[in-house]
Amino acid sequence: MVYKNMTAKEILLDQLLVSYDHNGWFVALKNAVRNLTAEQASWKTDGLDNSIWEILAHLNYYNFAYLERFKGVDYVYPKSSNDETFEISGELSEANWKAEIARFESIMDEWRELLTTADESKFGEKIPPKNESLWWETLSNIMMHNVYHGGQIVVVRKLQGSWDASKGVS
Repeated sequence: MVYKNMTAKEILLDQLLVSYDHNGWFVALKNAVRNLTAEQASWKTDGLDNSIWEILAHLNYYNFAYLERFKGVDYVYPKSSNDETFEISGELSEANWKAEIARFESIMDEWRELLTTADESKFGEKIPPKNESLWWETLSNIMMHNVYHGGQIVVVRKLQGSWDASKGVS
């Protein structure tokens, strides 16, 4: 994609597409978590801080928080530290893992809808109430944050032997 003559909105929608939906230079998140069982998603080995499930819970936490803020909600963060955002709520079951994925897909689909329908001027606004960053900067960083953790997910899958190299990164 050539960004030269694109608006901030068009660039952000493109970043959402390649970070969430479609593999490009890296594996898109939707593809990174596809066909995982709860057991695979909760797997950890020595030296690995977070499981795939914990990473997805973290992504859901921040993507949802900023989604709410983008909609104008004065969102109050329920967790006091970043480490808490990696915690899994509930038991480790197939139903709960599928619910975590469904939540992720719902959040990302809502992001797509909001970005698509937002007025271009929204992206140049500062994020209320106390953030001095502009929406376009923060949203771009959110997409990079998602890609970073998507790479972690692929590495974990490679370590556990559940990654099919034909789906992206070899």
